[in-house]
Amino acid sequence: MTGLHFAAVAALFLCAGLSLFLLLAMKREETTHLKTRIDRAVGVRAVAAPAEPATRRKTSSKRPSARLRLLFTYRLRRSWGASASTATLLALGLASAAVSVLGGFFFFHLPFLVLLPVALGVFFFLPRILIARQQMRAEETFGDLFPDTVDMIVRMLRAGLPVAFAMSAVGQEAPPPVGAAFRAIAEETQIGIPLEEALQAAGERVGLPDFRFFVVALGLQRSTGGNLAETLEMLSEIIRKRRAIRLKARASTAEVRISALVLGGIPIFILLALIFVSPGYLAPFVTNPTGHVLAGVAILGLAMGGISMRWMIRRALLD
Repeated sequence: MTGLHFAAVAALFLCAGLSLFLLLAMKREETTHLKTRIDRAVGVRAVAAPAEPATRRKTSSKRPSARLRLLFTYRLRRSWGASASTATLLALGLASAAVSVLGGFFFFHLPFLVLLPVALGVFFFLPRILIARQQMRAEETFGDLFPDTVDMIVRMLRAGLPVAFAMSAVGQEAPPPVGAAFRAIAEETQIGIPLEEALQAAGERVGLPDFRFFVVALGLQRSTGGNLAETLEMLSEIIRKRRAIRLKARASTAEVRISALVLGGIPIFILLALIFVSPGYLAPFVTNPTGHVLAGVAILGLAMGGISMRWMIRRALLD
């Protein structure tokens, strides 16, 4: 048992050291990248440094921090609203993995062959949950602010301003994350990219249906003509009605969502209460192989029940 304790402590220190090393490396990389951007903007090394090949610039744009972030955003539909840095995600994953290994070993005496996949799963999924929650909040904020932003563009168009200037003004005045999306469109048009391509790229990047409707309306108006102000005003009204319907559906399913939370939390509450009141009562689930199977089946059943209730609630909100 002493050797296993030593291995657990060594694994904890290894995770902490690896986390500290990666955090320092990414901090140094961010500092170097910022200094390079400042030098390029000011033009200090424009004459002294030779021109960097295009292939090398394309390769260097994929920095190690960006590649590491792809580990947590793999197969996610959208992640533009996640404000957590790569260092924060990595520290969260390593810390949660170390806590799960030490907790499972010291409290439940589980073997390392069982704790290893658990630690890998925790390391991978907890940062993804954080990214998904931040992205969901950003999308909700975007949906709340977008109708007012469209109204702002309508007022500028009625005043006789061009569409490109309206985009630039909205990018400077609108709060995030709406302002960031329109600021990106304005910056792309300023370097020579056609407005249609910039709008299409922004629609694919944001991915929200309301913003896609806006992109389609602008594209149709630029190709076929028509009164863009009236079209956008009608679009703003439709977006507000869609949002009102979604809020009504969310209010009508509030009781169901609370019931799902209560039903999913009762087994966890009872388990924690038994651990503190009578730890020996749950000992067969840890020491007996049949208890391992029953515990696995129970966890799988709870997970499937939670996923099923979440799927039904989301279907009710989307329909």
